[in-house]
Amino acid sequence: MPGRDSRQAEQPQKADQAEQPPTDAEKQLLAEFCERMEARHRAPRVKLDHRPPKPVDIATAEGEPQTSEVARLAAFGTTSSDFYSRTLQELLEAGCRGTQSQPFTEVDVNGALAAMHGIAPRDEIEALLAAQMVAVHSAAMRSLRQLKSSETIMQQDSNGNLAVKLLRTYTMQMEALQRYRGKGEQKMTVEHVHVYQGGQAIVGAVHQGGGARTKTEEQPHAQAITHEPGAALSCPDPQRKAVPIAGGEG
Repeated sequence: MPGRDSRQAEQPQKADQAEQPPTDAEKQLLAEFCERMEARHRAPRVKLDHRPPKPVDIATAEGEPQTSEVARLAAFGTTSSDFYSRTLQELLEAGCRGTQSQPFTEVDVNGALAAMHGIAPRDEIEALLAAQMVAVHSAAMRSLRQLKSSETIMQQDSNGNLAVKLLRTYTMQMEALQRYRGKGEQKMTVEHVHVYQGGQAIVGAVHQGGGARTKTEEQPHAQAITHEPGAALSCPDPQRKAVPIAGGEG
């Protein structure tokens, strides 16, 4: 039958496509990904047992290494299990879908953990800011989804303004994290001025760790004033006498 023949003709084509070797670009992409995986440890994963109205119970996911608990603490930049539990609970309530009456999903929770792992806070202050960033990002994305489904001008205006505020807040949080992480760095600025023969002045600013900016300004060359010892300087007022220069012959 024609239909059966056409299906049989399609099968060898699909098999040929599946057997095509990866291109050089694909090999390079795979090599770079493997190198990145080896350079950093995996994000921690958990499993949930949430049976409302009971609070959510969080445990180590199956197949996780023995260092999983340490990895979770490291993802929050702390060595305190109490700080980790408290901050994680706040992150669940603010940045993940679900409530105490509606079960959280492991995808959302593990995604939030992966985000914390990616930000890689180095202490508790950075961990608190990172958790806020994850929560604000989630709220901004929800506002954008609501903006997409808005049906009236009033809804579009409300959802759009909220999304813009949240996105600006996220940017401010990211800049605050960068400033805090650079708190130990010192910036040194050296200003120097050189005046060479011919009246050429070079003004430069040298910044530590960066290039130097130079500005060349042409200035009129001042005539040198010469005099002989003991010679008097003439005065423009003819009524006054010349005043001898100190150090000359009296």
